[in-house]
Amino acid sequence: MMYYINHAPAWALLLLFAVVSISLMIVFHKIFRALLDRYAPGYKADLALNIHNSLSTLLALIIAFSLVQAVATYKATEHIVRQEAVRINNLDRLLVRYGNPELETVRVALRTYAQSIVTDEWPEMDSGHMSPKTDALFKPVSKGVIEIKPANPREVAIYNEMLKISDSLADSRNDRLDAAEFAIPGIFWLLIAALLLLKTVLSAYADRSRSSDIVLAVQMAAFSSLLALTFSFDEPLKGEAAIKPEPIIEVIQTITKRTN
Repeated sequence: MMYYINHAPAWALLLLFAVVSISLMIVFHKIFRALLDRYAPGYKADLALNIHNSLSTLLALIIAFSLVQAVATYKATEHIVRQEAVRINNLDRLLVRYGNPELETVRVALRTYAQSIVTDEWPEMDSGHMSPKTDALFKPVSKGVIEIKPANPREVAIYNEMLKISDSLADSRNDRLDAAEFAIPGIFWLLIAALLLLKTVLSAYADRSRSSDIVLAVQMAAFSSLLALTFSFDEPLKGEAAIKPEPIIEVIQTITKRTN
């Protein structure tokens, strides 16, 4: 179920959150108003509505904070993906600059590894896993760089740079896999759900008129829209709004065209 919600288009996600939140509000209003009429006729609404307004402000702040955190994580993950693409390109460029035709096997291994990131590992990250195939394909790249035997100062300088980039490329992959696990802590979602429920119950004290019901429904739709955005940006490598491997695809095209 969560898979289909995660992969729903943005407009469908917004509509789903709005419909569910407003429907729950209507149901809870009917239940709580019936209880008020039965057990507390002549109840006073001022205190409840004042608390409702305070809760609405607190809820808006918590949702906004969660959204900011989710967007910041999303942007940081985009940077990780771009950095990994840059390192793949730099390593291939240095392999070409080294000038040894025998290193073409290492370049082929690097392209195969990059292609596996796109075709094998990206779908796996959507499920929160790494790809054993991609992991295995990185080993020939790392081993190929380590086994290079520089013969002069120029080759030594290039070789040392290749070693650094090879190590940093492994770090980039680890950072990307870690980013696939990034998510807003569950306690935040639990708190938001509890505050939404409490707000809905307290809003039942409002005047029973069509205009007040419309205002409350619009307010709930606004909250649900923010929640839908937060849900979309949360877990940046999963779902319909997940970051795509475009930088790595572009680098694969670049290094494919590059010749010795």
